[in-house]
Amino acid sequence: MDVRSIITQKIIDELEKGYIPWENPRINSVRPQNIVTGNIYKGINQMLVFGSDTPYFMTFKQGAELGAKLKKGAKAFLIVFWSVTDRKNKEVEILEDLGKVYILKYYNVFKLTDWENVPQKIADKMQKVDKAENNEIQSCENIILNMLDKPEIKKSSSTPCYIPLMDEINIDDIENFKSSNAYYSTLFHELTHSTGHEKRLNRFTKNHCKNKSAYAYEELIADLGASYLMAEAGETVDIKNRSAYIQSWLHELSNDKNLIITASTKAEKAVDFILNIKRLEEKAS
Repeated sequence: MDVRSIITQKIIDELEKGYIPWENPRINSVRPQNIVTGNIYKGINQMLVFGSDTPYFMTFKQGAELGAKLKKGAKAFLIVFWSVTDRKNKEVEILEDLGKVYILKYYNVFKLTDWENVPQKIADKMQKVDKAENNEIQSCENIILNMLDKPEIKKSSSTPCYIPLMDEINIDDIENFKSSNAYYSTLFHELTHSTGHEKRLNRFTKNHCKNKSAYAYEELIADLGASYLMAEAGETVDIKNRSAYIQSWLHELSNDKNLIITASTKAEKAVDFILNIKRLEEKAS
């Protein structure tokens, strides 16, 4: 089984259990990360470590170099990354973009609770993150405030939505949502949609609203984007109509092994646009 099929199957397995792997990118209020390098797992990788009881991980080599010992029965988590090459290799999964060839590679990490004899200097790195207030969330407000070329955000009692033709978001007042978390999750969902406008990332297809698969794909991107933005703000995402979403995504994922990978990549680009981030190169670990 190739890497993309393995990743897609992992996501499908969780969806079939009734879980949405990207609903909460934080574990115990902390972004999943490599405890040695401090590298934060983003995009698809934060979904691949879903279900861990700790947000901290390290490779077998890193643990061995620290003198730690892996517990019997420990199971590895898959972490993937793109490596740029100038030549095609038929033995690996590739994604061509802008004249470059990106090879999809992977390695294994183990959660910190599966290690024994972990040095104190590593244990000291672990710390909890305080939860934000359940009113106006300033970290979320800062993300919205700092977005360049953002769409107009209008207050409306109608169903929250992004209107491409008008390049505007309609959303009710925060006090009319069940929680502040639900408000910002919804707003970030619509902000992610707005990045698809032709003057931003130009992501929309001609008939994406009428095509069922294209619509489901864009909704997946928007929910992933919302979860990533909420994680940046120190919050979790609130997903509505859970069952309907799960069934829709299960159908699409089962038919396309590349869907979750490409959707997470586009969601990450949308988030980078909103956060005004220009990434030069991703670290492997």
